[in-house]
Amino acid sequence: MCPLYPLHILVLYCCMLLPLLLAVVQGAENLAGWKLNFSTPRIGTKDDYFRELTSRNFTVSCFDCPQLQGEKYRLEMRNQDPRIARIVHPDSETEQDEEGYLQLDITGYPEDFDITFNVTGTFLGFSRVSAKVVATKDNLVQEKGTEDDLPLTVTRSLAKKTASKIFGYSVAVLISLAYINMGCALDLDVMKQVLRRPVGPLIGFISQFIFMPLVSFALSFIFPASMPEMRLGLFVTGCSPGGGASNIWTVMFGGNLDLSVTMTAVSTFSAFLMMPVWMYALGEVIISNTDIVVPYTKILTYGILLILPLSIGISINRCLPKVSKFLVKIMKPMALFLILFILVCGIWSQFFMIQLISWRIAVVGFGLPWLGFAFGCLFSKLWRRERKDIIAIAVETGVQNTGMAIFMLWFTLDHPAGDLAAVVPVAVATFTPFPLLGALIYYKLRNRFCGPAVDGEELDDMAKEHSESLMEKNIEDDNKNIKA
Repeated sequence: MCPLYPLHILVLYCCMLLPLLLAVVQGAENLAGWKLNFSTPRIGTKDDYFRELTSRNFTVSCFDCPQLQGEKYRLEMRNQDPRIARIVHPDSETEQDEEGYLQLDITGYPEDFDITFNVTGTFLGFSRVSAKVVATKDNLVQEKGTEDDLPLTVTRSLAKKTASKIFGYSVAVLISLAYINMGCALDLDVMKQVLRRPVGPLIGFISQFIFMPLVSFALSFIFPASMPEMRLGLFVTGCSPGGGASNIWTVMFGGNLDLSVTMTAVSTFSAFLMMPVWMYALGEVIISNTDIVVPYTKILTYGILLILPLSIGISINRCLPKVSKFLVKIMKPMALFLILFILVCGIWSQFFMIQLISWRIAVVGFGLPWLGFAFGCLFSKLWRRERKDIIAIAVETGVQNTGMAIFMLWFTLDHPAGDLAAVVPVAVATFTPFPLLGALIYYKLRNRFCGPAVDGEELDDMAKEHSESLMEKNIEDDNKNIKA
């Protein structure tokens, strides 16, 4: 018997594996000296945008890359997000597959070589390209990759950028005209009373700047950690003040327009303080390594754009009463036209953002405004506000100034990060009107066939008026009997 029993079996196995180990070491030493890198550190910068439907060339270079006889070598490229860009090797016309992989046989290439590829931007977003050399001999496989990946940053095309600008300017003009009409319908005495006893604006402030930022922060965790831009977009939307569309919806539902406009003004100017406070408090939790610049100039511009057309409408109401009455009559049709214009033209001009709306974004797009509606309604009912005030507060809480959120994200973030973050406020702006239109149709049909709904205070007022009219009638009858 062998004196090394049973260790001799292990020694025999090691002797059998020794040639294989030597081949592996030799192959590893061969690829270890290869220097593989990209010709450029990144494609798409602030100074040199890489837009959709445009192409760039980049080179994969290899230095000190000797090939061993009998081995096969191939270059493997991987585009992490094939939806963002398409990579092609022009000489062989080899394209990446559906998963973003591209393989090229480089067996027989010289020790130093360059391979040029073409990349075309197909959709806005971020991606990374990795490259590695794979050497195979029999069943042995060795790999050597680049030290760093090649970042790709694709921004939107010039045509999409132009369409967005046209849509934004058109909406600004129409909203200004709508505010002129609202100024004609305002009752300044009522607004003074609202500000003297600011219960309604206080309820709206709590709903707008306490509840909405907290609920948007909670909803942001629906997004995965790989979507920090969209999480930020949701939080910025929740921190935004009430939008001008809230006044339009308040008119359509028969709410208190004076309270709605007062709340919009209060929330717009409160945004000077509240948005920076929330960004400082929770912004770093939402997204790290991002510098957020609060656009005070844009917030001030919104305030001026709110006050100026309202002032024009109030002046028309005082100086040209006939014109004011006409503008008040067309206020609701014009409000409906504005809503439809935003729906149709907004989807057309921002369709590239609609394509980015996943089921998660759809959930928060529906959830954020409707949670605002529900909280504003219940909170104002706890304060025992009348029905018109409840409508104004609920609508003001749920309808966010998504325009301010979009422009703020475009202003603070580099593109396409700003475009990706703006997807959430675009989703909120897109999904909010549809259920509101459905509720409005139901509201109008119910009033037509069942009569308008009245709350307890309105019933008390009606009963009081009815009793007073009966008392006056009885007095008149008594006077007639006395004369007779």
